[in-house]
Amino acid sequence: LNRFTKFINSPYFNINKSLIKLGELLVTSIKSEKVYQSKEEIWSQLFGDAVPFEDLRFRKICNELLERFERFLVNEELNSLKLLQANLLLDSIKELKLNSLVDKQVKKSERIINREIDKSAEYYLRVYFNKKRLQSLKSNYEKKVDIKNSLSQMTYLDLSQNLDSFYVIEKLRHATDILAWRKLYKTDIELDLGFTLALIEKYQLEKIPAVKVYSLMYKLMSGEGDYNDYWELKSLSEQYIDNFPREEQREIIDTLLTFVIKDVNKGDRKAVAEMVDLYEWGVDTAIILDQGYLSPTTFRNYVVGGLRLGMFDKVEKFINKNAGLLEESSRENAVNFNLSRVAFYRKDFDGVLTYLNKVNYDDVWYSINSRSNLLAVYYELKEFDVLESQMDSFTSYLRREKSLDTNKRALYMNFIIHLKKIYKNKDKASLQKIREELQAEKLVNNKAWLLEKIDELL
Repeated sequence: LNRFTKFINSPYFNINKSLIKLGELLVTSIKSEKVYQSKEEIWSQLFGDAVPFEDLRFRKICNELLERFERFLVNEELNSLKLLQANLLLDSIKELKLNSLVDKQVKKSERIINREIDKSAEYYLRVYFNKKRLQSLKSNYEKKVDIKNSLSQMTYLDLSQNLDSFYVIEKLRHATDILAWRKLYKTDIELDLGFTLALIEKYQLEKIPAVKVYSLMYKLMSGEGDYNDYWELKSLSEQYIDNFPREEQREIIDTLLTFVIKDVNKGDRKAVAEMVDLYEWGVDTAIILDQGYLSPTTFRNYVVGGLRLGMFDKVEKFINKNAGLLEESSRENAVNFNLSRVAFYRKDFDGVLTYLNKVNYDDVWYSINSRSNLLAVYYELKEFDVLESQMDSFTSYLRREKSLDTNKRALYMNFIIHLKKIYKNKDKASLQKIREELQAEKLVNNKAWLLEKIDELL
C-alpha cells in the first residue's frame, strides 16, 4: 500500500491529481478498515459538496486508478525478475542502437545469470533469450568468428542447450501434472514423452538438476519408479530446492509425499517415518504453506503419522507450536481434535472427552471422526450402555447426512458394525471369525484399533 501510494504520486506514472487523492483515500480506508457507504460519500471527499456528483466521471476515475494499480503490479513483479529486466534492456539497446552500452550489458547479464537462484524452466528460457539477444547485437563478422571458435566458447551450443532444457523441463512438468490429474479425476489422458526422453539422453540433459528432478518426479508419479528413485529425488531436492520457485517446491514435496503415502496406507512403518520427515521439512521451510497457512489436512496427517511412531511429546509440541499457522476459522477444531488424538494414544480417555467436547460438529469431517473416536473411548472405558446409545445415534446421523458419499458412509458404518460384534461376542471362535471378516473388509475406519481390541480378547 505504501509503495502504491508512492507510485501514483510519481509524475512519470500519473499526473492526474484526482487519482492521487482517490488512491490515498482508499489506501487510508483500507489501513483503518473504514467502509464508505456510497459513491457520493467518496465523491464529497474528493471534490467537496460544491461539485455535483457525476456517476460517469466517478466511474472513469475509478477505472483509471485501477489501470494504474495494474501497472503497479506489473512493476512489482518485474522488480523481482532481474534476468527479464536485462533482456528487456538489451532489446532497448538494440532498438535505439546504443552500441556503447553493449559491452557493459554483456558483463552485467553474465553476472545476473551466475547469481540467479531460481534455475527452473523459466531460467533456461530467459538465459536462451539473453544469449540470443547478445548474438543479435553482434555483427555478421563476429558471428563467423564465434562459429570458428565454437569448440572453445560453446556459444551456439549453449544457446541450443538452454532452449532444449526449457522445453524438456516444461514437458516433464506438464506430464507430471497430467499424471496427478489422472489419479485425482480418474481420467485417461494420453501421454507421449518419447521425443522428450530421447532429447534428454542424446544431449545428456540430466546433468541439469531441474531436468533430473522432473525426470525422477515423472518416474515416481507414473509408477515406474522405486525407492532408489525416491531417495535420489529427495537428495537432489534437499540440495537444489532453492533453485525452484515456491510453487514448484511444493510440487516436488507433494510428489515425494504421494509416493510414500501409498505405503503408509499399507501400514509400512518406514513409510510413515518418511512421511513425518517430509512434513517436518515442508513446515520448517514453509514450502508446504499456502499463503502463509498450513492446511488442516497436512496438520492432522503429521499428527497421525507421529502418533503411529509413538512420538507423543513431539506431536503435542508440533500442535502447540504450529497452531498459529492454521487459518483462524479452522484453528480451534483442528487443535482440539488433534490433541484428543494425542490423549487417546496416551490412554488418557478423560482427556479425549474434554478435547472432543470443544470440537464444533457443524463441520461434517470433524463430526464423523469425533463421533467415531467417542465410540472407541466408551469401549475403552467399558461404558457399554453409553456406547450402545452413541452407536445408534451415530448410525442415524450417517444415514441422514446427505453430503457423505457411499464409500465414506460405508467406512464408518462398518466400524460401528464390527465394534458392536466385538463387544457382544466373547468366545474365541466367534472373535477369530470377526477378525477374518474385518481383515477382508477394505472400507473400515480405525481398522488397526479394532484388530488390536480383538487380539486383546483372543
